[in-house]
Amino acid sequence: MDEDPTDFEVNYLFGKSLMHTGEPSLAIWSLRRAVKSSAYAFDAGMLLAQAALDSRTPEDSIDAVDFALAAQPDNVEALALRAHAKLKVARHAEALADVERALELHPGNFAIVVPRVLVLLEFQRVDEAEAVLDAEKHSEETADDPLGEEIQARLCLTNAAFAFESGDHKSAEVMYADCLDAYPTHRLVVLQAVDFYDAIGQQQRATALLRRTFEQTRATHFGYALSRRVRRLGDEEQSISPPFPEV
Repeated sequence: MDEDPTDFEVNYLFGKSLMHTGEPSLAIWSLRRAVKSSAYAFDAGMLLAQAALDSRTPEDSIDAVDFALAAQPDNVEALALRAHAKLKVARHAEALADVERALELHPGNFAIVVPRVLVLLEFQRVDEAEAVLDAEKHSEETADDPLGEEIQARLCLTNAAFAFESGDHKSAEVMYADCLDAYPTHRLVVLQAVDFYDAIGQQQRATALLRRTFEQTRATHFGYALSRRVRRLGDEEQSISPPFPEV
């Protein structure tokens, strides 16, 4: 990077390394350079989209996935990621279009299950969402290979989000607690549980969860999330000092 900060391959590898070490915000600058190369448009675009989503900038995530889809227009994982980002900014009809396109291409791909369920809930198609979840549970039970931890964690979160969006906040609280018991340091599980506790008015509980997880893992992504949270809450939780200085 010191020798040639414009080199596409170096920027891609540097951004990828930062993503693997849990520093998505720091990865964004390099990945934005790498995505301009046709050789790295897809891989860098996908990483950049995830980095932007992790950094809570879903509009930027959508733009990044567009680069990836320009390179591979029929990639189901890219369509699923863009649907996730569009759900974050309430572009529900566009998210549904991405989900339907992905289903046409590969109906059995698990990557589309979570955004599919969430978008169905946005359109109040509860019975269809339940059917998708029931089918996925069956496929999990009968599959030759068990689902990986990442997929199981996401499926757990989908069930919890389903309960919350259906108005059953008590069941959702139990389900999020179960997800945290099963995956106590999983990035997405912790951050979505934090969002859930905020949504039900339990901000102190959310902050305590984030702080406890950071203290246990010392993971940078939890540290920065905690720092941003403490600064945002201000006087409401002024007794809590951020783990990192203002940057």
